Amino acid sequence: MTVGQVFTIICSVVALIASIIAIVTFFVNRGKDRYKAGSDDGGIKGDIKYMRNSFDDLRLDVKEIARKQDQQGERLTRVEESVKSAHKRIDGIEERIGGQETR
Repeated sequence: MTVGQVFTIICSVVALIASIIAIVTFFVNRGKDRYKAGSDDGGIKGDIKYMRNSFDDLRLDVKEIARKQDQQGERLTRVEESVKSAHKRIDGIEERIGGQETR
């Protein structure tokens, strides 16, 4: 064997080893990438679920506020009717007094 042939064999073996290492590294990293992608997907799904629950809570809060607002509107209507009735009674009293000024 000549030096050239030995050098060619050594280069071929090194190239073969480098190719095997590259293939093994590719498959190992592909598994890690899948794991990372799955982890990211799980995190995103968790975030979406949290936001959905938050929106549901907000929706319930808005319904409660609307219900309370309706109750306040009803109470305001009753108070306005009561005030109107009180004004009529006060006007009647003023008419009976005849507009006399009191001290």
